[in-house]
Amino acid sequence: MIRKYWTAYAISLQETLQRRSSLLMDRVGGVAIIVSLYYFWKALLGTKPSFLGYSGEQMLSYVLVMNILRSFVFTGRGWQLVGEISSGRISSYLVRPISYHGYTLALDLAQKTVHLAAAFLEVGVLIAAIGARVYLPHSLSTWLLFSVSVAVSSLLFFFMEFMVSSLAFWTSESGGPLFCFELGLQFAAGTFFPLDVLPHSLQKALAMTPFPYMVFFPINIYLERMAPAEAVKILGIQAVWLAFFVWAATAVWKLGLSNYSAEGG
Repeated sequence: MIRKYWTAYAISLQETLQRRSSLLMDRVGGVAIIVSLYYFWKALLGTKPSFLGYSGEQMLSYVLVMNILRSFVFTGRGWQLVGEISSGRISSYLVRPISYHGYTLALDLAQKTVHLAAAFLEVGVLIAAIGARVYLPHSLSTWLLFSVSVAVSSLLFFFMEFMVSSLAFWTSESGGPLFCFELGLQFAAGTFFPLDVLPHSLQKALAMTPFPYMVFFPINIYLERMAPAEAVKILGIQAVWLAFFVWAATAVWKLGLSNYSAEGG
């Protein structure tokens, strides 16, 4: 059973590598963001020893790690799913002896693999070129907690995006909700700046949503800005949000298929 999804992953990995122009454009955009943010925070820090509780090394490392997480966590197939539903191509998948969620997750993982490798290469080149100092966690447990947190963040985004993309079953303009979702997510997750810069009341409001738990809190775990017990608490909250969106995405998908079957006769 797993071999089917492994085959889908391998084929998608090859296809992703073959689309060199698309991959190159995606990564050029990523490089532009990381370079501009790096020098923005570097100029803002100046000779200050710290800013918002971040040391200079931690703040600049936030930008570098953010680029890696952004490439891994926020790479997805939402727009492809919208296109498959809107065009009716989804029907060809529904008659296959596979789970569409599992199949899509395998394709999603293939894209993430390529973009993650590219992000590591970009960050490595930048560090070598400008001699950037990177903060590295001192504890093995921090690496473990961070890795688990990133994995959960990636799954959380997958099911959130899957749920929003499934709205294509009801409207031909489903690209609108997906675009708004991705735009708001980038801001609220902390991919442009640490959420510490926001007013405290807004930080508390965002903490009640799943968004900060996808980038901001995982990076703070990496930078060891929280005790291990607090990091474990963050993982617990991530798990709760993941369970909710697994249920929500599955429910919306089933309702969408019912609507799709009714319209298709």
